Amino acid sequence: MRGKAAAAARPESVAMLMFWLVAALFLAGALLFLLPPLLRPRLAGLGAAQLSVLVHRDQWREAKADVALGLLDASHQAEVRADLERRLLEDAGALASAASGAPPPPTPPRPAGTARPAHRIALALALLLPLCCVLAYLQLGRPDAVPPSQRPTAAATATRHALTPEQIQQMAASLAERLKAQPRDAEGWLMLARSYTALARYRDAAGAFRKAIELLPPNANLLADLADVTGMAQGKRLAGEPARHIQTALDLDPRHVKALALAGSVAFEARDYATARSYWERLVAVLPPDAPMLRGIRGSIAEASRLEGSSAGPPAAADSGAASAAAATSVHGEVTVSPALAAQLAPGDTLFVLARAAEGLRVPLAVQRFTVGGQTRFAFALDDGMAMGPNLKLSAFARVVVSARVSRSGQAALQGGDLLGSSEPVAPGATGVKVVIDRVQP
Repeated sequence: MRGKAAAAARPESVAMLMFWLVAALFLAGALLFLLPPLLRPRLAGLGAAQLSVLVHRDQWREAKADVALGLLDASHQAEVRADLERRLLEDAGALASAASGAPPPPTPPRPAGTARPAHRIALALALLLPLCCVLAYLQLGRPDAVPPSQRPTAAATATRHALTPEQIQQMAASLAERLKAQPRDAEGWLMLARSYTALARYRDAAGAFRKAIELLPPNANLLADLADVTGMAQGKRLAGEPARHIQTALDLDPRHVKALALAGSVAFEARDYATARSYWERLVAVLPPDAPMLRGIRGSIAEASRLEGSSAGPPAAADSGAASAAAATSVHGEVTVSPALAAQLAPGDTLFVLARAAEGLRVPLAVQRFTVGGQTRFAFALDDGMAMGPNLKLSAFARVVVSARVSRSGQAALQGGDLLGSSEPVAPGATGVKVVIDRVQP
């Protein structure tokens, strides 16, 4: 973990170093602009006579430079010189000595240890400007100085840096190619399994998890993940192989959070509500009091308790109502592929049959999955045992619509080229429902 934290902090350190280098360059540029005029020798201490001599000498130098460049005719040089000398002679007293070449009287020396006012200003600027900039940054540029309401959330940051499905697909394809040459790379198989899970390619994810589990020591986390994706691959049903992986995970770690949650779902799916409630109560005991998932788990416990109580009663009453209760919580029928689209089926295609509420929520209430093996007719049975959640059951809605989709990629998400069909709205308990796949998703 320390290595990962150091790797994550390194880009921030480099960015901060670059920031201070750029800031130092800007400060140096500002000082180079401000300080030279203050440090340049000043003419304020010169008398009027000395200033007059300096001005006329500059004019004479400019006249000679103009002659050298051809801007002034040489015959006029004497006239310019005579004019300058005439103006100098018109000045009083001290100008005569200056015109004869005598140096101007020296400026009285300053007392030792004193600095010119301009030098003091330059020194103050050189010290105070960088100091003020640093203090202003430390006060205004701190990350914690931003109001909490204006700080980017972790979700927003994650969103900005999230990979697109196309990028994940490319990475997974590249990783799968590399693992063909390095089949003993357990971390590579784990990465591939999680990539396939993000792409909803659950069968491929289960295969990659199995490869990683073969190469690594027994691990409850990996077994629970394998059970999860295996259940998704078989239509969100946890019976069979997923249940075995869940039990193995609990044997390794009886307090494993995900394994306990899935074990409760296995029992609930089998209508063993007492066992489901027991697993979920154990899960509540190991979770922290502020865990976000607690609310959902308590709702599932309440639902299991309600169903456990309703299933209790005289055996005769239970037997007499069993058939009608089962019929009211299921929909049975057949999916057929139209002759016009039958030629487009391939043996590796996947058929998803699902029920949704005819009005309101559009989330699936029950899903069944088939592998297309050359046939064009599929009998389906959707019931409350396939519910996505305790409050999302067929029996909770007055009317449902059964839809079918043939997926070329095997992914749950709708894609272009998938074959589609749907039924008319029917009530829970309906039988003989017909779904014809007769259109193609653009």
